[in-house]
Amino acid sequence: MKQETPALVRAVGERLSVGQHKRKCPECHHTRSKHKHDKSLSLNVDSDGVRYHCHHCGISGGWMHQGMSQAPVRRDPIRLPKDSASNQEAKQYLISRNITESVIQKHTVQGTYTFNGKAVPAVGFPYHSEEGVVAIKWRSADTKKYYSQQNVCEDFFNLHNYEEGNDILLVEGEMDALSWLSCELPENLTVMSIPNGAPAKVKDGKVDPREDRKFQYVWRAKKQLDSAKKIYVCFDNDDAGSALQEEMRRRLGTTKLWTVDLPGFKDTSEAMAAKGTSYLLGQLEDSQPYPTVGLYRARDFKKEYDILYEEGQITGSSTGLKSLDQLIQIVPGMMTVVTGFPSSGKSDLIDQICLNLARQEGLKTVYCSFEKPPALHMAQLAQKLMDQPFFEGPSTRMECSKKDYAHEWLDEHFLFMDHSLDGPSTIEGILDTASAAVMRLGCRLLVIDPYNFIEMPSEERETDAISKMLTKIQKWAKSHDVHVFFIAHPTKVSPDRRSDKKVLITGHDIAGSAAWFAKADLGITAWRHPQDLEPPECHVWKVRWGWIGRNGHCKLNFDKATGRWTDFVREEVDDGRWDF
Repeated sequence: MKQETPALVRAVGERLSVGQHKRKCPECHHTRSKHKHDKSLSLNVDSDGVRYHCHHCGISGGWMHQGMSQAPVRRDPIRLPKDSASNQEAKQYLISRNITESVIQKHTVQGTYTFNGKAVPAVGFPYHSEEGVVAIKWRSADTKKYYSQQNVCEDFFNLHNYEEGNDILLVEGEMDALSWLSCELPENLTVMSIPNGAPAKVKDGKVDPREDRKFQYVWRAKKQLDSAKKIYVCFDNDDAGSALQEEMRRRLGTTKLWTVDLPGFKDTSEAMAAKGTSYLLGQLEDSQPYPTVGLYRARDFKKEYDILYEEGQITGSSTGLKSLDQLIQIVPGMMTVVTGFPSSGKSDLIDQICLNLARQEGLKTVYCSFEKPPALHMAQLAQKLMDQPFFEGPSTRMECSKKDYAHEWLDEHFLFMDHSLDGPSTIEGILDTASAAVMRLGCRLLVIDPYNFIEMPSEERETDAISKMLTKIQKWAKSHDVHVFFIAHPTKVSPDRRSDKKVLITGHDIAGSAAWFAKADLGITAWRHPQDLEPPECHVWKVRWGWIGRNGHCKLNFDKATGRWTDFVREEVDDGRWDF
């Protein structure tokens, strides 16, 4: 495998539309004596990047679109069907759902489409880009609701009609969008539908993290979503619709989010068919801002109140360490303050927990790690993942194939802020970048490591600045349903105190402010004996709510060769493990 993408291959790939392609390999086709014109180069193009493989010479690899801004991907236009008499049936179906003829003409096509081998009248919903119509989603013009697609529908339906500064109304399906478009809406309101409905997997009332890749359309529309002063959401009245609304709240924040309720109806289309446009416009007028701050009535929290009665407190996630699970659980929207002596393994412990959460539940992490370059951090994570050293040493290092597998797996589950370039250094910049990670990839975990690299306002006292910073992090965590691990070094302590196992540091020992202890939801300390004469431990010194854990400590194992933390198992033999 070549380490760098050949320039000729990249030139081919960057001209292609989204989808799978076969091309002559520019690296080998001119050297072949036979079958010179075989299209041996396979390319898979999506909105994130390109992967390629030549079945003749074996070159393979890929590249991602650079940066957090989504690079546009060219997609070839597709042909629209020619109108025919049989299409009148599809048109009449739309009219029967109270869709106006002007909306039908502007936003749909009608034709005969084949579903499961049977050709039937169907309504097509064209998806546009700068190149024209690049995809069509087809629906049978009857109650059976057969669906199919020409090309992949990757962006919001009707996104191409958005004008800068307009408000946005988000709905769950194209028929719902047509229903709203048939109303006399304000000129500054653009109706858009998510491309592929609500996620199929809903866990504990929330979108399963493994569905995160389906939300790339949110990131690709970031410019339009940022431009809107108000974003209304009107999704289906079912569990999937509620989970979708919460996911939009998590990715977009609550500042400009408004909810439109249609009580008693499954969706907009059903409400339109039953009560018409005046009802929809009335519900839009009665929309409510998503609760953020202020004073509310008990009715505003009735849903959460009923859930508490029926299901009890929120269940957090396992740390992946059974001993530690007896003390804490990882709950969304909370902040864990982590401390410990230098070289105690506190960063490795949090890396281990994040990696375990990725394995168990598919949770994604964004790292703000000031002390580790991303490549080195990836190497350390790879060691934990593969349970083998990354570097040469006394222990056998991982094979190249395992190194490559680890890289692909890490690419799916972790994002890194690079502070060697122009990475954020203020807490505002860190949280803005983390918000982009939530919006783009649905990250559920944020690690800030360590505190003392963050730029603080020079005009404020350190204690006040730290208190305000921790409050900002707490609000952000709750708003985005992200668990934040904040690693902070303790103030300087004497060597005698460090070697005394009975005296352990807590949030009170972190430099700068008592707020470290007061504002933590969870507080933990990683402890290792200076000479490794005793098993390492994790101490829990702060638990805000009894239902998420309790104070106490547990013994763990720490492997110096890989940086892995595991449950404590007493070792009878010295296996010759080494230190870096």
